[in-house]
Amino acid sequence: MAPFRVAFDLLMINLRYHIVSLVAVFLALAIGVIAGTTVINDQVVKGLERSDATLRASLQKQQDSNGVFKSQLNLWESWGGTIAKQIEKDVLRGRTVALMLSSGVDGKIVSNVQNALTVAGATRGGTITFSTRWNFNDDTARQQLGSILGLGPAATAADVATQGADRIANRLDTPGDPNAAGDLLQALAQGGFIQVSDPTGGAFPPAGSLVVWLSSGAPNPSPPDGQFSLPLLRAMIEHVSIAVGEPMASADSLSDQIHGDAALNRTVATVDHVDTIPGVAALIAGLHDVATGLPAPHYGTRRGTTAIAPTP
Repeated sequence: MAPFRVAFDLLMINLRYHIVSLVAVFLALAIGVIAGTTVINDQVVKGLERSDATLRASLQKQQDSNGVFKSQLNLWESWGGTIAKQIEKDVLRGRTVALMLSSGVDGKIVSNVQNALTVAGATRGGTITFSTRWNFNDDTARQQLGSILGLGPAATAADVATQGADRIANRLDTPGDPNAAGDLLQALAQGGFIQVSDPTGGAFPPAGSLVVWLSSGAPNPSPPDGQFSLPLLRAMIEHVSIAVGEPMASADSLSDQIHGDAALNRTVATVDHVDTIPGVAALIAGLHDVATGLPAPHYGTRRGTTAIAPTP
C-alpha cells in the first residue's frame, strides 16, 4: 500500500500543480486583456477628445466667419436699400398701379413691391390674384371657365385660353365695379379662378393704371405661360404699360419667354430677380420707362437682359 499511497500523493500534487498553473495562466490572460483594453480605451478616448477639440475649433472659426459675412451682407443690404430708394423716389408720382399675380407668388415679394410703389409715389390700384384652377387639362375647370366666358361644352383648351385672355384684357381696359352682378371679374371670382382686391372701392382698375405682373416662377405656373399669360400680355400691351417680375432661379421663366417674343420684348419691361433689393428697384424703374414711352428695359441675370439693375 505504501508505494501506491506515495504514487497517489504524487499524482494529486501534480494535478494541483497543473490546476494552479492553468488558473495562473488564465488569470494572467484576464489581467492582460483588461490592461490592454484599458490602454486602448484610453487611447480611443484621447483620440476622440482631440477630434472633438479640433471640430469645436473649426466650428467656432466657421461661426466667426459666418458672423463676418452676415455683417457684410447686412451692410450691403442697407447700402442697397438706400440706393434703391434713390432710384425709386417719386418716379411714379401721380400714377396708379394695379398688380396681377400668378398663383403662389411669395407674399414677401408682393409686400416689397407694394412698399417700393409707395416710395415711388404711386397709388395702389388693386390686385388680381390667379388661383390654381387655371389648368386647361382639367375638364371640369376648363368647362366651367368656358361657361363663364360664354363658350359651349365642346370648346377646346385653346378656345378657352384665347377667349379668356381677350375677355380679361378688354375688361381691364374698361374700369368697372368688380363686385357688380354680371361683371366678368365677379364671375371669375365666384368660380374660384381669381381673387380681386380693390382698395379704391370704385371702378377697377382705375383709368390709366399701369400694371405690374408678378410670376411665381413655379415649374407649372397657374395660369400657364404659353397658353394664357403670354396671349393676355399681348392683348394688354395695346392699352396699358406693363412690367413683369419673377424671382431668381425661376423654374419657369416668364421673362425668358417675353424675350423670345419680338412684340413683348419691345414693350414689356422684365426683371428676373424681383426677390432682391436691386430687382425691386429695377421693376419700378422699368415700369417708369415703359410708361413714358421708352424702350422696355430687361434687368437681371438671364439671357436677354442688359443690366443687373439701373444706376442712380
